[in-house]
Amino acid sequence: MTAWQAALLGLVQGLTEFLPVSSSGHLVLVNHLLGIIDKSIVFEIAVHLGTLVAVLVYFRRDLIMVIHDFFKGGPGRRVGWMIVAASVPTAIIGFGLGDFFESMFEAPRYASVGLLFTSMILFAAERVRQGKRELTGIRVLDALIIGTLQGLAIMPGVSRSGSTIAAGLFVGLDRDTAARFSFLLAIPAILGAFVLHAKDFVALPSEMVMPSIIGSVIAMVSGYFAIELLMRIIRSSKLYVFVAYTLVLGVIGLIFLP
Repeated sequence: MTAWQAALLGLVQGLTEFLPVSSSGHLVLVNHLLGIIDKSIVFEIAVHLGTLVAVLVYFRRDLIMVIHDFFKGGPGRRVGWMIVAASVPTAIIGFGLGDFFESMFEAPRYASVGLLFTSMILFAAERVRQGKRELTGIRVLDALIIGTLQGLAIMPGVSRSGSTIAAGLFVGLDRDTAARFSFLLAIPAILGAFVLHAKDFVALPSEMVMPSIIGSVIAMVSGYFAIELLMRIIRSSKLYVFVAYTLVLGVIGLIFLP
């Protein structure tokens, strides 16, 4: 993998990890179009760590509140427990079906199908009645539903942020809360993937060190701006632009890719 390919993949990861258009689907398609044979899992984890830093910085106030209240008592303690509850079905799906979904990354057609699923679930979410519940009003069942949708986003083309935001809207959260909880829930998911593949970093080939650093840094910067953009869209308008985008991209992929 060359430096410019790593930079491009980092940019794609940063922009698409948080916008509801599926980072995995875009990475599969871009890898295929660029003819990148080395699909290093370590590189993928590295760019995900870059986006994790973006989340930690952007939502630092929410995180401080949750961590402080979790140990000292307060409304943030409940939010912390809901993040834990939502992470359970995600972990079960990840460990139980991870290998099955990872095999789909070999065929771009699966990513195209996943993009079409993302389009449908975002469209359905926009058709439900506007909810009013805030972050501290999330219930256990809500968290389990959102976490299950996050687990299914392991499939290429299925947007993690799109699925979890849509699930939040389905269960009656207001738009801002659905997005904030989605991003907070990404933290244990990304950390879990890192821990699972931590041993691979020790055996990282020397030629992949610099591409991994480049991709991670660019993913971090672009990811931060993607979060800012999505939060503005969530608060001021609809998600139909992402419905159209993922629909068109999925159809094009099915027609032109194997």
